[in-house]
Amino acid sequence: MRRPGKEAVWSIRLKPEIDELLEREARKRGVSKNDLVKSIILDWAYRNGYNKVLHFNFRNATITLWDFLLNQTVDLTYTGDRRLFCEHCRAHSCGHIYYAVTSIPEVARKVKRGEIRVD
Repeated sequence: MRRPGKEAVWSIRLKPEIDELLEREARKRGVSKNDLVKSIILDWAYRNGYNKVLHFNFRNATITLWDFLLNQTVDLTYTGDRRLFCEHCRAHSCGHIYYAVTSIPEVARKVKRGEIRVD
């Protein structure tokens, strides 16, 4: 039985092709492969209703969310090309951004008006 608050450690075997894909994407985002895989799993959790995210603040060019699985705030910032960038996942497309465009009415309106682009 795992103690509350203690992170689980997993070990998996990947085909070299998948490992290279992860390596390439991690380099592109400027994160470790471990952080990339955590981001992918969290994205799945958000899109399938296994995580709660709370809209915390919307100011200037930043949207701040509270992520209950991470137990921390996550900032989404507007980029010059009218896209949102998740500072935690280091990506323009992730569960945090999915939450923002589907659950925050002001962001959804901006997407509908073309003020925010979604990939």
